[in-house]
Amino acid sequence: MDLDGPPPTPLHHILHTSQSGTIALITPLDEPTYRRLSALATFLTNALDHACGLNPRAYRAVESEGFGSRGIVDGGVLRRWGELGSQRRAEACGKVGVEEWALRSDLEVLGGAGLGV
Repeated sequence: MDLDGPPPTPLHHILHTSQSGTIALITPLDEPTYRRLSALATFLTNALDHACGLNPRAYRAVESEGFGSRGIVDGGVLRRWGELGSQRRAEACGKVGVEEWALRSDLEVLGGAGLGV
């Protein structure tokens, strides 16, 4: 056990429900993870077919008023990473600039691993 480094920060999730009955899980991300997953989501929206011709970027767009706010990385799009073949996954890892095991780890955290599911 390495005791020299700082203790890991606890993982927090926000479980959001609405009056219409939808349930969403919001996970705050640190900057490097956000950049990796945002790049992966951009790659996936260009590489995969969209259901009914819908654009998954259209409802995630955020109008910034100059405060530097960022959009939400859609976990539904990221979970479709497994639909790619091994060659396309390797291409995606090359574009994102990270190894496949690191992306799998990030996707596991987004999937609610902190909730004990």
